[in-house]
Amino acid sequence: MLTIAVLNQKGGVGKSTLSTNLAAAAHLGGKRTIILDLDRQGSSFDWFSARGEGSKLDGLTVARADKALSLPKFRDLSRGYDVVICDGPPRLSEITQAAAVAADVILIPIRPGAFDWWASSETLDLLDRADEIRQELNRPKARRVFVVNGGVASAHGTKLAVEAVAGVAEVSPVVIHNRVAFWEAASSGESVLTRAPESAAADEIRELFKSLSEASA
Repeated sequence: MLTIAVLNQKGGVGKSTLSTNLAAAAHLGGKRTIILDLDRQGSSFDWFSARGEGSKLDGLTVARADKALSLPKFRDLSRGYDVVICDGPPRLSEITQAAAVAADVILIPIRPGAFDWWASSETLDLLDRADEIRQELNRPKARRVFVVNGGVASAHGTKLAVEAVAGVAEVSPVVIHNRVAFWEAASSGESVLTRAPESAAADEIRELFKSLSEASA
């Protein structure tokens, strides 16, 4: 089983957009997939509820887990699935830490610009604490991957980003651009992979999911 936790203490960085589209990529690739919606706002669950009948995403499950997420509960919710996507809340909490302990790969979306990079330090501190728990459980450290979501970072900004996270995380070569296709798909409970499968947005999601899957191998 592959578990990807999409985490960042900042709101508005596109965690739910990435979670739902990555889950769609896994589902359409033949993997039995579930999204665990850890946010009380319930964006992923609302997305699931908005889907019409006869969708290619039928069978892709979303479960609310915004009150508590112990490791035993995580195991119960994820049993029988090939891919689990954890859509994290816009704050650091015990739920966030539990997701980090359970995950194979932790995806940290950020918007272009220095402020989001600087603000990621608290998220990285939480991941360090999660790694300490993983060590006690005889589990290896989770893979950490930053992804620029919502545009193209400047060359200078990218250089600063790489320097800022050197040794503590990777920076995904895939950039997720701010495209209308994401909003249009989300509003109908769909993915860019089902609404616009030949689009640049769909290609970006496929590339990102592939890179995360390979990173966990």
